[in-house]
Amino acid sequence: MKSNLPLRLFLSLLFFVPLLISGQTLSIPKTVFAPGEKIPVSFSGFSGAANDWISIATKDMAEDKYIIWAYTGGGSSGTVTLDGRPSGEYELRGYFNNESKVRTRISFRIGNVDQTLTVKTDKATYKPWEPITITFSGLPGNAKDWISYGVVGTPDDKYYRWAYTDGKQSGSLKLDGAEEGKYEVRVFINNDSKTQIRYPFTVCTSCGAGKKACRTELSTFYQSMNSLGLCWGRLGSDAFTATTIAAVQTQLGNVPVGITSIGCLDFDVNKITSYSSRLPGMTQASAVSEIDALIKEIQASVMRARVTCDRGALLESLFSAGIHLGAAQGIANSFVCQTIPPPWQTNLRNHLGLVSSGISGFGPCLTGVNSATASTVPVGAPNAYEALSVIIGLHMQVLWAVSLTECCCTCP
Repeated sequence: MKSNLPLRLFLSLLFFVPLLISGQTLSIPKTVFAPGEKIPVSFSGFSGAANDWISIATKDMAEDKYIIWAYTGGGSSGTVTLDGRPSGEYELRGYFNNESKVRTRISFRIGNVDQTLTVKTDKATYKPWEPITITFSGLPGNAKDWISYGVVGTPDDKYYRWAYTDGKQSGSLKLDGAEEGKYEVRVFINNDSKTQIRYPFTVCTSCGAGKKACRTELSTFYQSMNSLGLCWGRLGSDAFTATTIAAVQTQLGNVPVGITSIGCLDFDVNKITSYSSRLPGMTQASAVSEIDALIKEIQASVMRARVTCDRGALLESLFSAGIHLGAAQGIANSFVCQTIPPPWQTNLRNHLGLVSSGISGFGPCLTGVNSATASTVPVGAPNAYEALSVIIGLHMQVLWAVSLTECCCTCP
């Protein structure tokens, strides 16, 4: 009987051929391109048909949708060059012979390699109609990226002055000044009307030397430091979930206005907004480490400012009271309906000790607030809610007292 080996071999090769073209790949020389820069794409493992094709699309586009495309011209491997695009997140997609089924894809970004977007003014306060100098970095480099400033609280698309960045990823620009008021710089990408980042500043006749922070400014400062402390405590003690992160980001939004309310602190509040925006991508350990460093930077800024307060009160003590009461609240809140674990009890007592000394240091301006209350917090109670209630009560006493204080603190 004759062997069917040649037929069997033919059939085995027939079924093997698709495996030879199953490893389709696309590759690019880098993952970040400048806006408008041409994109060379190498491909391999394609079918070799003249109508194999490669496209650029956004990730949310259906497989048969694209922004631009080009045929490979045949061959299982080779290179095609596609035109550049504006800044954004994109992906390259590979297809066989005019099909609409994506065979392979890779992601890339168009914009600045430095993803940390920053903006700030050259000083915190200006005289009326004094030009405003703004420094920026981390922009994607579109010709129509733009920067404006407007009155705090107004819609993002309403502005007092504005200018294009002319395709620069970093640099500075000078805008005409304004009348007295509280303003914020706003950064926009590629003619969009969504603010990417903002930075507050003030225009006033009595800005700078001798500026006073009285009950409104001091209570704003205290509340913002309490919010920052609450974030600090919660990030360390609570489950690091999307819910926790969202709550922390909300609290962090209160911080910049409190720092700028004093008028002579040199801390860059843009660091707070940058931290908040990057928080979802961090580990819990890095989130805690970075917020700890930010708090130390703000404390150093308060000390450098050498602000003098009435009745011998110390602004750094008000800072300490706010930060550590907030941290205490964050820790107690993390363990509601259970006993606070012993290591966290120790941590909480340390914070409360600093609360006590902080209240004492600003005590001459805090009518009706007893620093000893911090030592009465039932840290070891069966339900942490008992401790939380006392902590919140003490916080409200301090906030109320600062809101009604007759004291002012004066910048040198």
